[in-house]
Amino acid sequence: MTKKLLFIISVAFVVLAIGAVIIDQARPESFLKLGIFKNSQEIADWLLSFGAWAVIISIAVMIIQTIATPVPLFIVAGANGYIFGIAWGIVITLVGALLGSTVAFFMARFMARDYFSRRLAKYMPKVEEMSKTSGARVVFLARLVPILPSSIISYAAGLSKVSFRGFFVASVFGKLPEIVIYTALGHSLERAEGLITRVTVVIILLSLLIFSLHSKKTGSFNGDPEKK
Repeated sequence: MTKKLLFIISVAFVVLAIGAVIIDQARPESFLKLGIFKNSQEIADWLLSFGAWAVIISIAVMIIQTIATPVPLFIVAGANGYIFGIAWGIVITLVGALLGSTVAFFMARFMARDYFSRRLAKYMPKVEEMSKTSGARVVFLARLVPILPSSIISYAAGLSKVSFRGFFVASVFGKLPEIVIYTALGHSLERAEGLITRVTVVIILLSLLIFSLHSKKTGSFNGDPEKK
């Protein structure tokens, strides 16, 4: 059994285990509420209603957020910071985000490639760019921009020839700054309410500046595609 297959099986097992907890502890349809939460306090209260299972449910929420983006990241990360503290909030949010990104990546690469190719038709030029150049670098820069849906980045990477290792590492370092900031803000929700919008704007501007400076410096994303 190859390491890649073993890793895929391990991720699938974890996701299925989380799904089993959801079915046992909360009705799956209750997750339809995700789309109506307007702030971190509301989702924090909802997560706390699960008691000791709040950690698992929070990770499940992040997986769903990463795959389908029904609720903004800052709302979930803020709730995690409020409930679990800054350090554990960052860990829980990042674990959920990476699990969700991994599932989305492999769904696009192995399970429903034709479907995602049709749905992401307008993003295919970027997919081609990721295949011909340093796809991991493109993923990293894209992750830095909060307004780009995480699901789109993951599906596009899965359709490209970027290696999973490169995608995973780029996702960790690309999402970590945003997760750290929002989780830290959420640790004090009363203070965070007035800062979330301004911080998001600052992150977007800095991300666009980094992306622009990097593009001008390199001219294009140079690198080798994944070697088979």
